[in-house]
Amino acid sequence: MSVAFSLYLASFVLRGANPTRTIFVARSICNGTGLLSILIAALFLDPSASKKYPSPRAPPQLPQFSPIFTTERAPVVPILSSGNSERPLLHGTCATKMSTALFLDKPLLKVSRPVAACSRCRTAKIKCDGKLPACSACERVGKAATCSSASDEFARGKERSYVASLEAYCERLEKRVTELRQRKELLISDDDGVVRESSITSAAPTRPVSDTHRREVSDIDDLVGDFGYLSVSATSRDFHGITSNTSFANLLLSVSLGEPIPRLLPQPLPPRHEITPLVQHYFDTFFSQLPFFPEVSFWASVDIVYQKGAHFAKPFDNWILRMVLATAYASMSNAYNDKSHQKALALVSEALQYAEDVLRPGTLLGIQAIMFLAQYSLVDPNHFRSWYLVGMAARALVDLGIHQDHHAEAAQSVLQQDLRRRVFHCLFILDRATSTAFDRTFSFSDQSVHVALPSSSSSPGSSPVEQSHIFLHSSEPAWSIVRIRQILSAAYQRKYFHEFESPSLPPPSTWILCSQVHEWYKNTPQDATQYFPILYRLEYLYTTIIILSPSSRHLPQCNYTKFLLFKNCIEYVRQLHQVLESQTWLPVITFLDIQRTYQISRKFIDILTQDFDLIMSQSVPALPQVPDDCPTPPLLDCEDCLDCYTQALECLTKIGKILQFGVRKWKLHGLRHDFQQRSTSVQGYLLTPPAIYTPTPPPYMTVPPTVMSSTDMGYRGFGVGQYES
Repeated sequence: MSVAFSLYLASFVLRGANPTRTIFVARSICNGTGLLSILIAALFLDPSASKKYPSPRAPPQLPQFSPIFTTERAPVVPILSSGNSERPLLHGTCATKMSTALFLDKPLLKVSRPVAACSRCRTAKIKCDGKLPACSACERVGKAATCSSASDEFARGKERSYVASLEAYCERLEKRVTELRQRKELLISDDDGVVRESSITSAAPTRPVSDTHRREVSDIDDLVGDFGYLSVSATSRDFHGITSNTSFANLLLSVSLGEPIPRLLPQPLPPRHEITPLVQHYFDTFFSQLPFFPEVSFWASVDIVYQKGAHFAKPFDNWILRMVLATAYASMSNAYNDKSHQKALALVSEALQYAEDVLRPGTLLGIQAIMFLAQYSLVDPNHFRSWYLVGMAARALVDLGIHQDHHAEAAQSVLQQDLRRRVFHCLFILDRATSTAFDRTFSFSDQSVHVALPSSSSSPGSSPVEQSHIFLHSSEPAWSIVRIRQILSAAYQRKYFHEFESPSLPPPSTWILCSQVHEWYKNTPQDATQYFPILYRLEYLYTTIIILSPSSRHLPQCNYTKFLLFKNCIEYVRQLHQVLESQTWLPVITFLDIQRTYQISRKFIDILTQDFDLIMSQSVPALPQVPDDCPTPPLLDCEDCLDCYTQALECLTKIGKILQFGVRKWKLHGLRHDFQQRSTSVQGYLLTPPAIYTPTPPPYMTVPPTVMSSTDMGYRGFGVGQYES
């Protein structure tokens, strides 16, 4: 190969041809001769060529040259001799600059570190550029935060740079620390001091929650809720259906059942026209107080069940119809095991056939099914224990997060949100009523609750369902009961968890709560049904008694509080006894009313036993001192202190009659027997005639004589026969 041909190739490079392609062709032509070095030198000594093609890394391809023999004259390139110590310059470049530009001795090689695809790109089988902290593919789809870049996620030999992995790990830690600090500041600045969140979202960052994350949390909640369907068995490795008696339904019934339900022959449902007055009685008496299910859905279930064969009826349809009829029959029963009571037991026995399908803790329908049993236990306490049923329903409710309203960004229909709130507040009514009547703890505290009242609480018929069905029952009376239960709950918790500053005076919170109860009673709905005025009155008196009752740590030393408690106990018993005297109002009385009467009788007997002289002193105690910003205690008239002997005896007699009603209807012999033992000594004090010390006043006295206290003298003519019935 001639030198001229090599010089021609060098001139071809200097005219702007691709140097990589030229070197490749020259190498193939020269075939390993020494002429190739001249071409490479000419390539890299040309400044225009080195700037135009800075990174000759592309794979060489065979170029298509123009004909080698051309009419254009090639430029002359001087050839250096081996003996010349100074190298001449090409294109007028200085010698010192040529030595620095020549990087053949020390080439600047850009070696990229081994990069393995991230988990998302590896799963999708797409190219991953390995960009840190997130690859380009993950950034384009908004998955930069989840792009895996740790070195331990890749196989041996495909690790990322150790330094780059540490840098990315430090960046993630710094970002996590920043989020936790922001979260801590938000919690500290909360006015209520209550962290209202679920266990799954407690570690979530403060940035807006995406739809994908919300769906993931919802799926986890559904998965946790499905655990309630599993049988409680530690011997099986897999779940193959419920094969034992340890399902949730059997566990619930074994705890809550009192006397066993009698096994009766299956009987058909009453005709459709016969259940109409029963259902009307239920909705007027019970549904108005506890509207924990939609009335429209109930009538839809009735239509499905009463169709021919009831082929399309679901287990919950049969359950809700039979439990409603059983509750209505049991409430109208006048004596234990009478005809109405037997019909109620027959319906309950048939309803329990669907227990495995409806008594499930992972659904809202399952909680409603438990509440039907809890409601029935109020009119049949011998066969079901209400406190255990309410507690199980409350725990299932908390597991589903119904005690907390959804966040604002959570998408939920108005009807579904309204139903969740209905179920919670009705269970709140039951839990507070049963816990205070039995002197037991609540199923959940007030601080853990954050649920607004349903949409129908602002005005009657304002909910979407009630607006479209004008003949449905209003839920407003029930939400009024929710408000008084909230005051009752605060007073009950104050008894056990509040430290009084002064044992000689009641705390200001006592009079504040009394003022709230009085304000609630003034604002009760005036258009309620015939039963609600007396029910509101009983709730008002009972809540006041709980507020004034002695604390578990401190007995009330204020005489005014003791006398006020004495008068409210008498008034509550008198109001409830009036209900017993009316035959039409008897279905309104439940087991809780009997239990409350027994509870009040114990407080009443304790006051008479410990402060008999104070109560019978015939004088109004002085008002306690209260702060300026505290409401004034309820006032007592002088007439309230007169004839306390008669009032106390009448109250004890009426308590005995109320407890006797519980014996006749529900066989509550234990409550009546305990009351008789406690009241024997007190009745002996009241029936003993006091001594008379006041002489007959002379005829010339113009003013009445001074009446001394009952410890020194008593009323003239007081005897046992005067009050015998």
